[in-house]
Amino acid sequence: MNNDVWKEFAAHEVTHSVAHYLTTIQELRQRKGYAILKDVAEDLQVTKGSASVQLKNLKDRGLVSEVDRHHLCLSEDGEKVALQVIYNREVVTNFFHNVLGLDHVDAEINACKIEHLLSHEASQRLLGLVQLLSQDDPTVAGFLKKLSSFQITCPDHENCGVCEDACLGDS
Repeated sequence: MNNDVWKEFAAHEVTHSVAHYLTTIQELRQRKGYAILKDVAEDLQVTKGSASVQLKNLKDRGLVSEVDRHHLCLSEDGEKVALQVIYNREVVTNFFHNVLGLDHVDAEINACKIEHLLSHEASQRLLGLVQLLSQDDPTVAGFLKKLSSFQITCPDHENCGVCEDACLGDS
């Protein structure tokens, strides 16, 4: 792997945990009109102590603030991150479920693993692909049918064009 790629990944400030805290606060505020520590901890199935430590970190980073000493709010930056993660989750879940044919639970689990890592541009392009492949078009339907029955093997290692060093189809 190119070191610049690795460094870009390592510099990514939104961890899986941060994404879940921010989206949970966003979703609680939409669902209940407010978010408090107890509800965040319950939704994430963590202790109030663990939630308190993470929320202090998010406050220190300027992503979360507290109003009236109990109600949690997202800063403008925190809300941007939360909304992008929610958008990415929906796009990737849709792609995994509707294009790749994973069952909905597996699609959600896999989307959860990468939702916080995608750039806005990558997510938009993936959405464009999903929209293209969602068209009521015989060519698209034929492609999706062929994709669902496609055997992932590499019959011609020398001329594959996908794998560089090791065949990915044999994994």
